[in-house]
Amino acid sequence: MAILPFAAAAIGALYRERRLSAARVKEVQAAKLRFLLEHARTHTNLGKARIGISALPPLDAIPPITKSELMERFSDSLTDPTIGLAEVEDFVRDRSDFGRLLRGRYVAATTSGTTGKVGYFLTDARSFARQNGALFARILRHRLIPREVIRFCFGRRYRMAMTIAIDGRYISRLVGGFSPRLSRLLIQMRLFSIMADRQETIRALNRYRPHYLHGYPTYLETLAHAQLQGDLHLQPEFISLGSEPVSALAKATLQKAFPMSEISETYGATECLVMANQCRLGQLHVNEDFCVLEPVDEQGRPVPPGTQSAKVLVTNLENLAQPLYRYELPDSVTLLPGPCECGAGLTRIRVEGRTDDTFYLSDAVGRFQAHPPLPFETLFLNLPGLAQYQLVHEAQNQLKIRFVREPDADLGPIGLELARRFTAYLEQNALGSTVRYQVEPVERIEREPTSHKIRQVWSKVPRPGLYA
Repeated sequence: MAILPFAAAAIGALYRERRLSAARVKEVQAAKLRFLLEHARTHTNLGKARIGISALPPLDAIPPITKSELMERFSDSLTDPTIGLAEVEDFVRDRSDFGRLLRGRYVAATTSGTTGKVGYFLTDARSFARQNGALFARILRHRLIPREVIRFCFGRRYRMAMTIAIDGRYISRLVGGFSPRLSRLLIQMRLFSIMADRQETIRALNRYRPHYLHGYPTYLETLAHAQLQGDLHLQPEFISLGSEPVSALAKATLQKAFPMSEISETYGATECLVMANQCRLGQLHVNEDFCVLEPVDEQGRPVPPGTQSAKVLVTNLENLAQPLYRYELPDSVTLLPGPCECGAGLTRIRVEGRTDDTFYLSDAVGRFQAHPPLPFETLFLNLPGLAQYQLVHEAQNQLKIRFVREPDADLGPIGLELARRFTAYLEQNALGSTVRYQVEPVERIEREPTSHKIRQVWSKVPRPGLYA
């Protein structure tokens, strides 16, 4: 039953955060790391090759691995090497039942990443339940006390709303659909698509009146503007932000729009769901009992506390179906020195702002709409033959769509499908008559000369005064 590993992980997460010193948390992390690495080299071909079969090496002696390398050796990374990448791709394309498990045992998720290269990841059902339990406990830690539990257990069901991408097996969609039977007695969950008509979503949220609101920071920022303009009328008790770094402007806008709400940041990824959560003092703490985070520079060398990293190497201490260790994420974080005054024995970090931009597009009557990156990114997913992409807001209401094809893929069908998807998106948002786009196949997407990263969704147009 999913409720048992879920509850065990939640209780353990609360206990370790509240009771264990930093030294004891490190001991727990070290024990779980040894078990994971031993499991990986015993049960996966990739583990045998990268970790070796002699004495267990220290973590930093194991070569890091990228998404491209992992996808090339996908079956070797699994404890069940009979599962091939093609089988997972076919399973992910089937959207008829998001609760269904691959071969009845595995949660399958997909992601695009900042290079536009699609990745596929498997988690055994028990590990997925444990990560959800830890996430639940660390997000709602201040609600999980007797007084608060009694308050929403009797006389009402706690209404939770997630504004996310719901038309694919993305990690947020799978988390939103994870609902152990016992929890349904206390919690009502509803998902709202970021791809739906914005005004219809606002009307639906007004009818639903959630106590808890979760979403991508860039999308919730647009809802905050709707609240400030008088279209949205919500009074959530709690707002959580995930899947993207949170800009100072987004947080300030949310606080202005929802002054009575507790706002909490989370840091996670498809590859590791529960990497960091915010404490009551607003500090982001690494969940060191569930993962290992290594901030490194461009050459993969550790960076000291106080120094912004070029990327992060993550080791997921929970996933036993596809053990991920020293997996490269293109995120920039800064380790913060010293303990937190909240008393938790967990390292503090700051996740630096994302480079992808929100587009401000005007409709036929000149009213601006804010369009965050994630709905656009969704338009590029699950497109056969697409290797990389970049979307640029070149001038007001003028978009340029660049794409790189996979070797031997035909350009024509890719370009036509991108045009179809963008036309549908613009018409859905009443922008079909005002926004123009150009689809351009290219040999490669140029990287930024300073950061050497690809800006995947990039605006050259300043914010209009209404949103500044």
